[in-house]
Amino acid sequence: MGHGGGIINRKLSLAVISLLTISLFINVSDVSAANTTFNTSDIIKSSETVKNYVETKHNVPSKVTVGKQNVTTTQYLYLLTSTVGKINKSSSTPITVKNVSKPTNPSESITSGTLTKNEYLQLATKITTFIDKYGRVPNYVSTSLGTIRYENLVYTYSKVLNFYKTNKRLPNTVSVTPWINSEGIKTNSSNVQSIIDSIGNKEAQYEDIQGQSSPTVMEQVGYGDCWADSGWLYNKLSAAGIAVRVMGTTSGGIYYLHRWVEINIGNGWTTWNYNKYNSQHYGALGSGIFVVKTYTP
Repeated sequence: MGHGGGIINRKLSLAVISLLTISLFINVSDVSAANTTFNTSDIIKSSETVKNYVETKHNVPSKVTVGKQNVTTTQYLYLLTSTVGKINKSSSTPITVKNVSKPTNPSESITSGTLTKNEYLQLATKITTFIDKYGRVPNYVSTSLGTIRYENLVYTYSKVLNFYKTNKRLPNTVSVTPWINSEGIKTNSSNVQSIIDSIGNKEAQYEDIQGQSSPTVMEQVGYGDCWADSGWLYNKLSAAGIAVRVMGTTSGGIYYLHRWVEINIGNGWTTWNYNKYNSQHYGALGSGIFVVKTYTP
């Protein structure tokens, strides 16, 4: 799918884009709308699934099933902290989920340790209050161990509720360690550039050969075209919690099917620095530029 083709390739490209659009629409419509009410018992039951998912996948799920409804991970954090607060007050009244946006610039800098019951209860109240006021998850919360990002908060409060599910009481303490994502990288803000450099150096090993468009196959055989390469970079960068998007073209001579990636680490969208890592692939070419897909943490 690299940099050329004809009418057939153009039709295939449009078909792929259409499928991506349909897929995105289905994913969004599958998530519960705001003002849906959930029983605390269903929220408590779901905590074990989320806890196990994080411990197996080393990441948070994109959506969580609570009762018979799906919610986003950010909505789920609101349900978790609200439920912990209600348990502490011996209340079991239902909780109404809200539209909860992702944090704008999540970061973390903590040392491993434990939070006391009093501290995690106070944090739960702060998180719930923040979401009620701003309609989004905070970038981090400050604790006695340092700052904690939202994925780690989802995991921490899932552990709290899972303990409650088994023992019928809230734990006296809960352990917290630095968040490590599915790439095995600690996602604190201080090492973003080292993450990018690590991915860039690895990407530069892959040859640019046309006709092999799968990022998975590229990793196996050592080569792929711009579609394979941009897909590979997108997968690695998004897994590392870095905002990334795949760009494509609809015209521009032989480059009308070209693809590349852009990243955003707080200074707006910029083309991936292929030259810095001596990559065999390259950035923006052609015209009729459009966004194929986007990941924002």
